Amino acid sequence: MGKDLTINGVDAWSAYGVYMDDSSLGQLLAPPPLKDRITSSNRAENGTRVVTAAPVFVAERDLTLQLGIYGETEGEFLSHVAAFTDVLTTSNEIVISAAGVTCRCIYKSCNQFSSYMRGIGKFVLRLTEYNPAKR
Repeated sequence: MGKDLTINGVDAWSAYGVYMDDSSLGQLLAPPPLKDRITSSNRAENGTRVVTAAPVFVAERDLTLQLGIYGETEGEFLSHVAAFTDVLTTSNEIVISAAGVTCRCIYKSCNQFSSYMRGIGKFVLRLTEYNPAKR
């Protein structure tokens, strides 16, 4: 998968050497959760009253994406890491697009960064899609 990923309108592979693990696509494609419906529970009645005439709204959701980062040389790898870190930490909004899905997110954290052979790294990126209805 990986090389069709864009971040803030920029091809992630070309600019940062970043690619997405195939398992992360499911995170982007999964439907968002719904906000709780308006309900009322009364001891004098069976069950719970649910207002079904009210509109349905989606809730924010957390995304956990497994990404990799690559550089031909150690210098290029470190340059990619620095540039990608800058995008994550200075952007007010991270817009991720892959497989025809676009998510507008806020950066939360980057966990489990590991480097292999000083040219390939893998990490887990945590984001919040603050309004899944705005895609």
